[in-house]
Amino acid sequence: MIVENILIFSASIGNGHNQAAKALSEEFEKRGYQCEIIDTFKFINPAFHKMILEGYLKILKYCPSVWRKLYSHTEERPWYMIMDQFGTMLCDKLYSKIKESRCISLISVHPFSTAILSKMKSKKNVHIPLYSVITDFVLHPAYFRNEVDGYFTASDQLDYYSSRYNVPLSKIHSTGIPIRSIPSAMKSKLTLKHELNLDAEKKTILITGGAIDLTKFTKVLKALNTLESNLQIVCITGHNKKATKKIKQSDCKHETVSIGFTNRFTDYLRASDVIISKAGGLTMSESLVCETPILIYQPVPGHEEHNSQYLLKYGAALIAEVYKDIPVVLEQFLSNESYYEEIIQNIKKIQKPNAAKEIIDKIINI
Repeated sequence: MIVENILIFSASIGNGHNQAAKALSEEFEKRGYQCEIIDTFKFINPAFHKMILEGYLKILKYCPSVWRKLYSHTEERPWYMIMDQFGTMLCDKLYSKIKESRCISLISVHPFSTAILSKMKSKKNVHIPLYSVITDFVLHPAYFRNEVDGYFTASDQLDYYSSRYNVPLSKIHSTGIPIRSIPSAMKSKLTLKHELNLDAEKKTILITGGAIDLTKFTKVLKALNTLESNLQIVCITGHNKKATKKIKQSDCKHETVSIGFTNRFTDYLRASDVIISKAGGLTMSESLVCETPILIYQPVPGHEEHNSQYLLKYGAALIAEVYKDIPVVLEQFLSNESYYEEIIQNIKKIQKPNAAKEIIDKIINI
C-alpha cells in the first residue's frame, strides 16, 4: 500500500497556527495519509525564526499602534509583498524538503508560510497543489497569491473577498477554523467543574493570554475585585512563570487558581461560565465549540481586532476596551440569565466544530 504524504507548514508565532496544523494532521491521518508539520522559519533558519518572533513580540508589547498601522496600511498597499522577497532567498531549503518528501499537497496555516511557498512554486516551477488555511475570522489581502489553489476560511463573505481581491469564487471555501476534537464539549459544565475540583456553586471565570502571554493577569484580577459576586477565577498562564508568581501574590478577593501549561485547556474552557481573553482565532473557535461566552480584552492590533468585530457582529462576545470596563461588561454576563442564554444561542449559530473534517473533505475532492 502506498501512503500519500502531506506537508503542513506552520509558524511558531503564537500557538494557534501550530494547533490548527495538528488538527489538520490528525484528520488527514484518520484517512490514511501521512502528514508532517514543518515549522517554516525554524526549519529554514532558527536564528531567523528567533529574530522574527522577538521582533513581533516587542512591537506588540511596546508599540502596538505601530503594528495596527502596518496591518491597516497593508490592506490598501501591498507592503506585505516584502515577504515574497524573503521567499526568493529562503525557498531553496523548502524546495529540497518537498522534493525529498514526494508529497501530493502543500498546506499553509500562516500567511508568511504561504508567501514563501508561493514564491517557491513560481521560482522552481512546482505544480503540487498549495492550500491556505486561514486561522482568523477575516481575510487580509496578504493571504492571496496566484499560486494558491484553495483558501479555507471562517468568513461567510466569500463574494466580497472574491470580487475585492480578484480571486475566483471557486477557490474560497467557508469551513471555519480547524481545531482539534473537544470531547469535553459534550459534557455539562457542572460535570467538568467536579472533575477539575472547581466549586460547582460558583460562577467560574477563565482568564488566558494565549501562548505569547500578552494578558496582564494581575490588572484583570484587580478589576474583578470591584464585583460583589463570589467568583471562582482560573488563570491559564502557560509557561509564564512570572505571571504565575504575581497571581499568587495578588490580593484578589475571589478564589483564584493559577494553572501553568496544561493539556486540559478545553476542559477548563468548557467548565467556565465566561472566558476573558484576547481574540486569537483558535481560542475563539474553541470557545464557540465549548459554548463559553467571550469577554474580549486587549486583542492584538489588526487581525485580532477584526476577529473581535466578527464575534461582536454575531452577538457571540462582548469587549472591554480598558481594564476598568471589565467588571461592568462581565456583570452583563453574570446578572441576566436570559441575556446569557441569548449569547449561547448566538454562539451555536456560528460555531464550527467540524472545520478540520470539512477542509480535508474539500482538499481530497479537489
